[in-house]
Amino acid sequence: MINRILLLSLLSLIGLSASLADTPNILLIYLDDMGYGDVSSLNAESRILTPNIDRLADEGITFTDAHAAAAICGPSRYGLLTGRYPWRRGKGGGSNGPKFRDLYIEDGRLTIASLLKQKDYNTAQFGKWGLRHDYSEAVLPGKEPGNMDAYDFENRRLMGSQLVGFDYSWCITYLSKEDSDIKFQFENGRPVDPTLKETDPYTWLPMSANKVIEYMEAYAGKEDNPKFGIDSKHPFFVYWDPPSPHDPIVPNPEFVGKSKAGPYGDFVLEIDHYIGNMLKTLDQLNLAGDTLVIFASDNGPALSGVYERALTFDHYSMGERRGIKAEILEGGHRVPLVVRWPGKIKPNQISESLVSFTDWFATIAKITEQNIPENTAEDSFNFLPLLLEGCQEEPYRESIVHHTPRGIFAVRQQNWIFIDHGPPDPSEPDWFRQKHNVQPHSLPGQL
Repeated sequence: MINRILLLSLLSLIGLSASLADTPNILLIYLDDMGYGDVSSLNAESRILTPNIDRLADEGITFTDAHAAAAICGPSRYGLLTGRYPWRRGKGGGSNGPKFRDLYIEDGRLTIASLLKQKDYNTAQFGKWGLRHDYSEAVLPGKEPGNMDAYDFENRRLMGSQLVGFDYSWCITYLSKEDSDIKFQFENGRPVDPTLKETDPYTWLPMSANKVIEYMEAYAGKEDNPKFGIDSKHPFFVYWDPPSPHDPIVPNPEFVGKSKAGPYGDFVLEIDHYIGNMLKTLDQLNLAGDTLVIFASDNGPALSGVYERALTFDHYSMGERRGIKAEILEGGHRVPLVVRWPGKIKPNQISESLVSFTDWFATIAKITEQNIPENTAEDSFNFLPLLLEGCQEEPYRESIVHHTPRGIFAVRQQNWIFIDHGPPDPSEPDWFRQKHNVQPHSLPGQL
């Protein structure tokens, strides 16, 4: 009897090991400027209902103490994809820098996408990108990026995500210095409209979302679309990083007035709708059981409208915390993180463990049974056991370094945080400081 129990236990362990060796599809949803408090499953007082994000929470695990690698878009994405704090990038590592400098990720640096390519994944990026492009390769000799007559798209491609491991890309980017609100759609480095007609911002969200669905249908053989270059014998990694709910706030007519938080709330509602469409597509294509879905945001809510929204609608995009995008306080970098992996992650779990988005690199390396080379993903720690079990006796990480584009650092150590500057963030209105009982001071730091 004892031998039989031991044998069954051994077989169980072997089965677990084999199941983890199965490489899942990965759908990584990385929103732009959505706050912790914008998700109804994370904020009971939210004036926006997000039923599809809440569905992921019901079917997976929610992290309540998860942090982006930076409090602003580009560096946050750098940290996510490379497993490395963006301030290690050198001067300017905490900010996006000039728009028309070349690719932000260093040549030869391994990313999650190029890591997965080593396991023959199909890799695709849809949406904003936000890490600049190889502008110098796309311009005519002697011309400067940012001038509309400088580009030669008949003979040159505007490469970005393809240079760091993505097979396919559909992205929205800037080309002109004159008007930073004008963006253009590019597919695999070529303009979707050869005449370079500016795009309507109302199309950015639905078009990128529908491209994701089109890609998954092509993967499952429902659509014949050779341009994706898909090999369906191998899993996919889809990185959807739409430029939403970042400004401009442009909910489409069918969503206007449907939330209780004004146009911004309607826009978040529209995002949730498209997440729902993706989840339905995974179900309909019988891909849901084999797909790891990660939902997150690149940083906290942007200044534009955040405090007005709180006063007018009693909706706090940063939740109960102080701080917004680009600032060092919690609301700038503590963001939603919900993960679903059927059969591996138990449903309806909540974890209060400290998590950094730089840790996705090491975790995905573990899932796909890959070793991380030296001088790669220096700030990434594997938290797969936490995903699978929901809790750990000992924390897998005890500290995080936070950073802002203004060069302000903070160090989180378990339940303490040291911030290397004194006065409150300049964006906070007086009524908000009073609400949080913020006392005036001129100390050189905060603990």
